[in-house]
Amino acid sequence: MDAFNAWLRYLFDRPPEDLGRDPWYWRVDEPPSEWMSRYAQHDDPVATAERIRRLFGDAGNLLRPYSDEQVGHGLKMIVDSNLDGQIRALTDRTVPVTLRTAGLRSIVTLFAQVFAARLHGDDPPSPLRYVCFMFWDTAPIVELGEDTVLDVLEDTLALSSVPCQRAALHGLGHAHMSAPKQVQVIVDRWLQKHPHAPQDLREYAMQARAGMVN
Repeated sequence: MDAFNAWLRYLFDRPPEDLGRDPWYWRVDEPPSEWMSRYAQHDDPVATAERIRRLFGDAGNLLRPYSDEQVGHGLKMIVDSNLDGQIRALTDRTVPVTLRTAGLRSIVTLFAQVFAARLHGDDPPSPLRYVCFMFWDTAPIVELGEDTVLDVLEDTLALSSVPCQRAALHGLGHAHMSAPKQVQVIVDRWLQKHPHAPQDLREYAMQARAGMVN
């Protein structure tokens, strides 16, 4: 098995007993996988960034075999800086800027093909819903204030999915600290284009505009 597929299997091909109240990534007795024993020790930021770009850029197809719960837990490993947080490779200055930019842009595809496709406004709490809403809270990239990050947030906000829109507003609220004027312009554009959006979402947009999100 090549490195990419070993990585996918390590993150997403998990039985139900690995996804309960004590998820596999919190256990100290995790049995060795092909990814960990053969590839992980030789990993570097460029390879990590390329894997993330490849996964996010074709997320609908690559994650189709896995359940919402498997996908939620696996993505949390990639995104959450309290876990592996491999997405930090997209901020690593040793990674070529073209790859970092492509990796960041692929986040829009992830939201469109996975979160928008799998989540709905009235779904109960789940690992997938958590990682969607908390994506920009737990991923150590929004504080960059880079134009690419702001473009990604605006493009995600433009998706016709309330969970994705709410997640993007959450991210914009956190980006307000480093780019307050740009965030205000993005939110104002969205409010103008979506006069009939749910009232609670418009209220959340106003909170994001002021950098007051939770």
